[in-house]
Amino acid sequence: MIEFVTMDRAEALDRFVEGHPCGHFMQCSQWGRVKQDWPWTGLICRDDTGQIRGTLALLQHHLRFFSTSFFYAPRGPIFTHGDGRTFSELIHAAAAWSKARGACLLRIDPEIPEADAAFAALARREGFRVDQASDYSLFQPRLCYVSALSRKDAQSLAAMYHRSTRYNVHKALRGPLQVRCGGREDLPEFCRMMEKTAAKNGFTPRPGDYFARFLAGLGAHARLYLAELNGKPIAASIAVFYGRTCSLCYCCSEEAGDKLHANELLQWHMQTDALEQGCTRFDFRGVQGPPVESNPAYGLHRYKQGFGAEFCAWIGQLDLPLRPALYHLIKRAADSGLYRMLRK
Repeated sequence: MIEFVTMDRAEALDRFVEGHPCGHFMQCSQWGRVKQDWPWTGLICRDDTGQIRGTLALLQHHLRFFSTSFFYAPRGPIFTHGDGRTFSELIHAAAAWSKARGACLLRIDPEIPEADAAFAALARREGFRVDQASDYSLFQPRLCYVSALSRKDAQSLAAMYHRSTRYNVHKALRGPLQVRCGGREDLPEFCRMMEKTAAKNGFTPRPGDYFARFLAGLGAHARLYLAELNGKPIAASIAVFYGRTCSLCYCCSEEAGDKLHANELLQWHMQTDALEQGCTRFDFRGVQGPPVESNPAYGLHRYKQGFGAEFCAWIGQLDLPLRPALYHLIKRAADSGLYRMLRK
């Protein structure tokens, strides 16, 4: 049995997602409040007794010039892996609902390993095209690093670290930096450092109002950490604590912060807080390319490996064309670099 819910009636969906071993914050209704420009809809799959077996949260993306849209489920659906029946029921309902609204595509990118051949075969039987060529699916990374926190304490956590990382953390703990959790009033300083970090690393930073929505929409689940030197922030990060996972979402720093190992200190505080919260996973989020030294982006791999994190390659971008001719036309435009122009 499938039930559709809106953001203001999603309590049952949110409880299920937060309590599920595979739950992800992007599959809760709070994420819909962050992505307020993209209409949110939730699906709940129940068994004959009314118990929830799986959920799927969709964001609608309108496409300019084509009078259509597509529906995207970041890190969804949420279900017990191996339960093909629940997966199929959710997908059939989502596809029919999306197609009835003129959508050209249903896209998902669940946190299921790329080596899971059984799930890949199931997805293909449902009509999905499995794309493992791209490192990202609409901003969600396919290649990540994750640390297992089960049965860990601060001492065993530090023992996971590479000796140089452990040394840097201990040095920072003995140094002049102070770490605190901030609020929206600290976002101007955060955005200032993020702009510097973006310029240094060659990416475009998000605007300040996005980070304000991020903190407001996720509420107590989101924490802004600041490392300060003599009361002045020199590094910052934003983490989301949701269910059993702490996810590092954004980080930035000044040059002075790099010299004082402020980022390593922030990592330590986020991870020890995750232990106190009962989290079993710390998600370092995305990297580009494989973990080999010939990769030009290997430095970020090495940094995350220093904390004892394990490399994970998820199944990738799964596209279910609902209007095949239009889907292929839009995909060609996206592949040619016109994707941003096509999004509204």
